[in-house]
Amino acid sequence: MKDNLIQNNMDEEELDDDMQVRTPTAVAERILALLAVIGKIHQGEDPNFKSWLVNNNINNYLSDKETEFLNTEEPEQNDVINFSWRAEALTSLFWAANFIEEMPALNTQFDVYSVKELAEIIGNPKAFIKSITLRSNEDLTAMETELYNQHWRVRDAQLFGKEMPEELNPSVVYERRYALSWIIGYGDDWDYVPTDT
Repeated sequence: MKDNLIQNNMDEEELDDDMQVRTPTAVAERILALLAVIGKIHQGEDPNFKSWLVNNNINNYLSDKETEFLNTEEPEQNDVINFSWRAEALTSLFWAANFIEEMPALNTQFDVYSVKELAEIIGNPKAFIKSITLRSNEDLTAMETELYNQHWRVRDAQLFGKEMPEELNPSVVYERRYALSWIIGYGDDWDYVPTDT
C-alpha cells in the first residue's frame, strides 16, 4: 500500500515533532481502498465490481487487513460488521477532500453513497487521484483535535459508567477520528493508527 507523506508548512507547534500530513494522492488511494472494502460488503459477487478492482489496480491501495478481507470468499460476520463501519472513516476522508461541506453529525451514520461526486470517483479512479485536493492543514488538524475531544467524551462515559452524550455514537466518533488521525500523520500504516485519548 502506498502511504505517501508530505512535509507540512505549518508551524512546528501545530503538529507533533516530525508529524507529516498525508499527500492528496495518498488520501485518494485510501478513499478508493475504502470504497473497495465497502463495495465487497454490498456487491462482492457483482462481476462489474470485480472488474473495477482489477482494471483499476485497486489492490495496490489496500492495507494488509483489507487485502485479506477482500480475498476471503465468505468472511466472518464480525469482520463484515467491522469493515462496514469503515464507511464512517470514509466520511472523514470525503470531508477532508471537500466532497462534504460540513462534518456530518457524530450520532448518525452518514450515507457515503449520497456524495454527488461518487460516480465520477468510481468511474475514473485515475483522474480522481490526479485531481483531488485537500482542505488546509490547519482545518485538518483542527478537525482531528475536535474528534479527539469527542472521542475522549465517549471514553469517559464508557469508563466511568456515565450516560453517553446523545450527540455522540461511539462507533461513528471512533471511525471518523481514526481517519482524521491517519490523515494528519498518525500511524505507520492504515491498519495501525493510534487512537489514544
